[in-house]
Amino acid sequence: MPTQQDQLDQPSPVDTPEAGRQQQTEQAAAQEPIRHGDGWQILSYMLGGMILYGGIGWVVSHFTGIAILFPLGMILGIGLSVALIIFRFTRT
Repeated sequence: MPTQQDQLDQPSPVDTPEAGRQQQTEQAAAQEPIRHGDGWQILSYMLGGMILYGGIGWVVSHFTGIAILFPLGMILGIGLSVALIIFRFTRT
């Protein structure tokens, strides 16, 4: 028959690392609601940034004659879009 000291020496299911991680995952899932429009919002940020800054680069390169500004504008637009996505979807 196990004594009370024997029961205290055995780890409880909550004390194991797996149970702790599972509990944290369940808490995080309960805190963040599922938003069905997130994928479309991310896609629109990516396309919008690329079109906006690519367009600005195209206009400036058209008037200055520097052809590299169009691709640089598109790359800048994608980079700023990724930064905006990270900012919007990772803050608590």
